[in-house]
Amino acid sequence: FFKKKKKRSIKFINKPKKKFSISINRNIALKYAKKKNFELILFLDSDIIPQKKLIENHLKAYNKNPYLFAVGGPVIPSANLKKINLWEFLDGRLSWFTSIDQNSSHYVNWPYHLPTCNLSLQVKKLFKKKIKFNENIETGEDADLFAQIRKKGLNAYFDKNCKVKHIDRINFLSFTKHHLQWGRHQYYNLFKLKKNKIFEFLFIILYPFLYPALVISQTFFVLRKWCSKNFLYIFLLPIFILVFSLKSLATYYESYYNFFK
Repeated sequence: FFKKKKKRSIKFINKPKKKFSISINRNIALKYAKKKNFELILFLDSDIIPQKKLIENHLKAYNKNPYLFAVGGPVIPSANLKKINLWEFLDGRLSWFTSIDQNSSHYVNWPYHLPTCNLSLQVKKLFKKKIKFNENIETGEDADLFAQIRKKGLNAYFDKNCKVKHIDRINFLSFTKHHLQWGRHQYYNLFKLKKNKIFEFLFIILYPFLYPALVISQTFFVLRKWCSKNFLYIFLLPIFILVFSLKSLATYYESYYNFFK
């Protein structure tokens, strides 16, 4: 689109698409920002719509508090309640629970994180602390990044004014594929097992016993955020339990596949 419009002020830097292209291209952007001596970098996705004064509001957050390492904000689901699409509605509620628009700003604490579809970072601090996107995972690079941020004791801030709208999945197939893929890569993002066959084998043996607790805890952390906005979201409990049950099964499948491949 931008190339066709001949927007010469926009520079395209990327590698050809391959398996782990999301993390790879984000790291390319970080290296470019460092080379150009940029102070901040703002990550957005191709399926978001920036809301009013997005960039200006990210800058304001750092001007108010220069010690912040990362800033994000509300990710507004695309589902329209006047003309509701079930899959689009559920995808938005299951995907953006970390970034609910509640008209309040706050620091981001465990177990939540800021998604990279609306995330700015201090470039120099990032390289100083040796933080980068994990190029060995296909999805969930934002959750992995925040694990590194917390380990280094850095601050991340949710600013209510830094808003984007996300175009969510609108049919059963795309919804199911997304959340099963999310579940499979939870094996690497959440449990972070190294290439150790003994631990991988123990995981396969013990995971069925951990499965119910994992489903309940994930459902709780997601539903708690939405119920803080509107308690009526409690009626989504059965659907959330079903989805997280399937995602957790996908996690187990990935552990089995990874061990025997």
